[in-house]
Amino acid sequence: MSVAAPAGDPTGSSPAGTPTTDGVRSIFSRIAGRYDLLNTLMSLGLHRRWRDMTVRVASPTSGTAALDLCSGTGDLALALARAGAGRVVGTDFVPEMLEVARRKAAAAGSPDGVEFDFADAQDLPFGDGSFDVVTVGFGVRNLPDRAANFREVMRVLRPGGRYLILEFTRPPNKVFRALYHAYLRVVVPALGALVAGDRDSYQYLGDSIRRFPDQAALGGELRAAGFSHIVWRDLAFGIVALHVATK
Repeated sequence: MSVAAPAGDPTGSSPAGTPTTDGVRSIFSRIAGRYDLLNTLMSLGLHRRWRDMTVRVASPTSGTAALDLCSGTGDLALALARAGAGRVVGTDFVPEMLEVARRKAAAAGSPDGVEFDFADAQDLPFGDGSFDVVTVGFGVRNLPDRAANFREVMRVLRPGGRYLILEFTRPPNKVFRALYHAYLRVVVPALGALVAGDRDSYQYLGDSIRRFPDQAALGGELRAAGFSHIVWRDLAFGIVALHVATK
């Protein structure tokens, strides 16, 4: 679950906050070992509540086949398995992150029905109509081609299946938004430097949030991709939002 999600163009040739494939893979491979600690510090522990809300909305049962994209170190995928999903596949395209996820699964007794596989969320290696629900926690913002991801999710979902997107967004209150953006500009890079020794990478976090579409605009992108019944819920005063879209 990619809460602390620095990624971008290390050459500086793209606008600040623009994700690139090489930038994402390079940065996540470096921070995999400190990723969970930084998630907790930067979200003040709230990422656990956001994850639990996503699982509750997903409402998995023993008959549910779930796909968790940009799975990172595996927290959301493992939570879906613990909640009762019959099959959970967690995917990421950074091997170092997947290795952490697999170690977590082993420490948890390798929950039945959960696996972690290498995959690009923009080009999924699964057949049409393979899953009842697809989730992504703080990963859509790091995809160079969101439209490709939306097409792929539409393809692998069964009719009536749902796509749950948990992502940073823009708090509606202007004063709170200004304070939050100041936190992103000052505190997050400082924590990245202190904990991961990588200030520049974590500067991307604030830049990418400011570039990312707001709640309504992301809903519009999902609608343009063919999804229906698109709703979203603001969490933590609009720091993040959970979008739910139905095939």
